[in-house]
Amino acid sequence: MNDWGFEADFENLKNTLLWKKNYRVPNMEFVIDREIKEGYLKKEVTSVKDEIEFRYRAGYDYIWISKGMVDPAGTVNKELVIDDPEKHFKGKDTRVWAEEHTGIIKTRKDIEQFPWPDIKKTDFSDFEIAKKNLPDGMKVFGVCGKIFVATWMLLGFENFIVMSIDNPVLVDELINTIGEIQVRFCEKMIEFDCVGGIWVPDDIAYRTGTIMPPKWLKERIFPFYKKMSKMIKDAGKLFLYHSDGNLYEMIDIIIDAGFNALHPIEPESMDIGELRKRTGKRIALIGNICVHTLATATKDEIESLVKDRIQKYGKEGGYALGSSNSIPNYVPLENYLTMLETNTKYGWIT
Repeated sequence: MNDWGFEADFENLKNTLLWKKNYRVPNMEFVIDREIKEGYLKKEVTSVKDEIEFRYRAGYDYIWISKGMVDPAGTVNKELVIDDPEKHFKGKDTRVWAEEHTGIIKTRKDIEQFPWPDIKKTDFSDFEIAKKNLPDGMKVFGVCGKIFVATWMLLGFENFIVMSIDNPVLVDELINTIGEIQVRFCEKMIEFDCVGGIWVPDDIAYRTGTIMPPKWLKERIFPFYKKMSKMIKDAGKLFLYHSDGNLYEMIDIIIDAGFNALHPIEPESMDIGELRKRTGKRIALIGNICVHTLATATKDEIESLVKDRIQKYGKEGGYALGSSNSIPNYVPLENYLTMLETNTKYGWIT
């Protein structure tokens, strides 16, 4: 039994996201900064076993493990990225972002010479460690994806935009190279019995709309997600999509690709009520608890917001509780705990 008095139950989470009968609103979170996890456990979190302990005790039904091209620019998959590695995870330091101008890839020769990940040489032992140490009721989400993001990161954002017009053949070649790699890693991860689903993070939108036209994304990026979807569904596992921003114009494309759930429903970008009206039971929704609110609001304000989401969306199914992006290190630990505590109080479905 976890710190909140209930057992992990991935089957309940799965039923929730598939709009089947469930008995509680699951907690779901993607990235949680290491400081938050260490503050909760009061010890360092450095291993798969530590991650399992944190996620289990905090009331989650899963951990996630990433493989494939999740970190092409070296700015993600570390949870906190700072200029000075000697200060890594030591405080609220400067964050470093991906190259906005010119990236690593400039020519076809660069594509040919890039050290693409080799699935045969990739270490998948984390999955075996998880399998041996997961408590009953917990599973793993394999994380891959970043086809669109990996493309522009390797090209540099400005260069990507220019080349999508001036040299679209090269851009397509890069997309196809990355896409096939991600599909192979997805196929490998779903072979593990401990894997209950695949969670794809691939940000395609700003707060006002998509970065590239929906038609461009549908034709170039989402065919790879359709490939993933078929093998995932054939394996009886979940397929989740993460993208920040305004996805109203993309929602039918996302659903058509076969995703079971959408994360994180930024309130600054989309109204969750309007999104639910548009999607009905075609896709489940995850998140929507504003990160700014978690960082700055009072306990009563956070409890009120969380309770509202549970009552309006959680009780009817197809909704899992979580933040509108992640739990960064500037969210006070007590505010994060208020979100979890509120779901423990009110998230039971009768």
